[in-house]
Amino acid sequence: MASFAEYNPLTGVEQWVDATADDHRLQVQYKQDVEPLLEVCKAERNDGLTDYGIKQDLWLYARIPPTVILKLRFEHGVDIFKRDHLKRAFEIINRDYPALKCTEKRHTLKQ
Repeated sequence: MASFAEYNPLTGVEQWVDATADDHRLQVQYKQDVEPLLEVCKAERNDGLTDYGIKQDLWLYARIPPTVILKLRFEHGVDIFKRDHLKRAFEIINRDYPALKCTEKRHTLKQ
Protein backbone atom coordinates (compact mmCIF):
# COMPACT_ATOMS: atom_id res chain seq x y z
CA MET A 1 0.00 0.00 0.00
CA ALA A 2 1.32 3.42 -0.96
CA SER A 3 2.14 5.90 1.77
CA PHE A 4 2.25 9.67 1.52
CA ALA A 5 5.79 11.03 1.15
CA GLU A 6 5.60 14.77 0.46
CA TYR A 7 3.57 17.65 -0.94
CA ASN A 8 4.84 20.61 -2.96
CA PRO A 9 2.59 23.59 -2.17
CA LEU A 10 3.84 25.56 -5.20
CA THR A 11 2.85 22.95 -7.79
CA GLY A 12 0.24 21.01 -5.82
CA VAL A 13 2.05 17.76 -6.58
CA GLU A 14 1.83 14.94 -4.05
CA GLN A 15 4.41 12.18 -3.94
CA TRP A 16 3.42 8.72 -2.77
CA VAL A 17 5.81 5.81 -2.22
CA ASP A 18 5.06 2.10 -2.29
CA ALA A 19 7.84 -0.24 -1.18
CA THR A 20 7.18 -3.93 -1.52
CA ALA A 21 9.52 -6.15 0.46
CA ASP A 22 8.56 -9.21 -1.57
CA ASP A 23 10.30 -8.22 -4.77
CA HIS A 24 12.53 -5.41 -3.40
CA ARG A 25 10.89 -2.75 -5.57
CA LEU A 26 10.12 0.88 -4.89
CA GLN A 27 7.32 2.56 -6.78
CA VAL A 28 6.92 6.34 -6.68
CA GLN A 29 3.62 7.90 -7.73
CA TYR A 30 2.87 11.56 -8.37
CA LYS A 31 -0.63 12.97 -8.04
CA GLN A 32 -1.97 16.43 -8.74
CA ASP A 33 -5.42 18.04 -8.90
CA VAL A 34 -5.39 19.59 -12.36
CA GLU A 35 -9.08 20.58 -12.43
CA PRO A 36 -8.40 24.30 -11.69
CA LEU A 37 -5.82 24.38 -14.48
CA LEU A 38 -8.24 22.71 -16.91
CA GLU A 39 -10.84 25.38 -16.11
CA VAL A 40 -8.33 28.16 -16.89
CA CYS A 41 -7.39 26.47 -20.18
CA LYS A 42 -11.05 26.07 -21.11
CA ALA A 43 -11.79 29.75 -20.44
CA GLU A 44 -8.76 30.89 -22.45
CA ARG A 45 -9.66 28.53 -25.30
CA ASN A 46 -13.33 29.57 -25.40
CA ASP A 47 -12.54 33.29 -25.32
CA GLY A 48 -9.55 33.14 -27.68
CA LEU A 49 -7.48 34.91 -25.02
CA THR A 50 -4.17 33.35 -26.04
CA ASP A 51 -4.49 33.80 -29.81
CA TYR A 52 -3.55 37.49 -29.88
CA GLY A 53 0.19 37.01 -30.37
CA ILE A 54 0.30 34.37 -33.10
CA LYS A 55 1.51 36.80 -35.76
CA GLN A 56 4.22 38.12 -33.42
CA ASP A 57 5.48 34.57 -32.73
CA LEU A 58 4.20 34.78 -29.17
CA TRP A 59 1.55 32.21 -28.44
CA LEU A 60 0.45 30.35 -25.34
CA TYR A 61 -0.49 27.00 -26.79
CA ALA A 62 -1.00 24.85 -23.69
CA ARG A 63 -0.51 24.80 -19.95
CA ILE A 64 1.23 21.57 -19.01
CA PRO A 65 1.18 20.56 -15.34
CA PRO A 66 4.20 18.82 -13.76
CA THR A 67 2.46 15.44 -13.61
CA VAL A 68 1.87 15.50 -17.37
CA ILE A 69 5.47 16.58 -17.97
CA LEU A 70 6.54 13.47 -16.03
CA LYS A 71 4.09 11.28 -17.93
CA LEU A 72 5.36 12.59 -21.29
CA ARG A 73 8.93 11.90 -20.19
CA PHE A 74 8.54 8.41 -18.76
CA GLU A 75 5.72 6.95 -20.85
CA HIS A 76 6.47 8.58 -24.21
CA GLY A 77 10.19 9.42 -23.93
CA VAL A 78 9.45 13.08 -24.68
CA ASP A 79 11.28 15.87 -22.85
CA ILE A 80 9.36 19.09 -23.54
CA PHE A 81 12.43 21.10 -22.57
CA LYS A 82 14.39 19.76 -25.55
CA ARG A 83 13.66 21.49 -28.85
CA ASP A 84 14.08 18.33 -30.91
CA HIS A 85 11.32 16.66 -28.84
CA LEU A 86 8.74 19.42 -29.37
CA LYS A 87 7.25 18.05 -32.59
CA ARG A 88 6.35 14.79 -30.86
CA ALA A 89 5.16 16.71 -27.76
CA PHE A 90 2.71 18.73 -29.87
CA GLU A 91 1.42 15.54 -31.48
CA ILE A 92 0.81 13.91 -28.09
CA ILE A 93 -0.80 17.02 -26.60
CA ASN A 94 -3.12 17.38 -29.61
CA ARG A 95 -4.08 13.71 -29.46
CA ASP A 96 -4.08 12.81 -25.74
CA TYR A 97 -4.32 16.08 -23.80
CA PRO A 98 -6.48 18.53 -25.78
CA ALA A 99 -8.01 19.90 -22.56
CA LEU A 100 -4.59 21.40 -21.71
CA LYS A 101 -4.65 23.51 -24.86
CA CYS A 102 -5.38 27.22 -24.43
CA THR A 103 -6.46 27.63 -28.05
CA GLU A 104 -8.63 25.92 -30.64
CA LYS A 105 -5.82 26.25 -33.17
CA ARG A 106 -3.50 23.35 -33.93
CA HIS A 107 0.27 23.76 -33.89
CA THR A 108 2.88 21.56 -35.48
CA LEU A 109 6.61 21.91 -35.99
CA LYS A 110 8.44 21.12 -39.19
CA GLN A 111 11.68 19.24 -38.81
